[in-house]
Amino acid sequence: MSGIGDALKAIRQAILLEERITSQSKKLEQLAVSVVEMDKRLAALEGRMEGFLAAASAFGSGARRPAKLIEAAPKERSNPPPAQEP
Repeated sequence: MSGIGDALKAIRQAILLEERITSQSKKLEQLAVSVVEMDKRLAALEGRMEGFLAAASAFGSGARRPAKLIEAAPKERSNPPPAQEP
């Protein structure tokens, strides 16, 4: 009798494993669709940024701005920034 019980237990585990694999497969498909959508959105944002930079360089004096603005430490500022409203 234990041989039949072991066989049924193995079949049950195989069925559960198949259900888990199917569930994970569906989740992976959804994730792939999300990645494709994000890639399209990122490409659109990159295109916009290139357009903005091209427009800025067309209207600029030719001098490039620094890549990162360096701010003075808070104690060195003459005018503190205005308080932000929630």
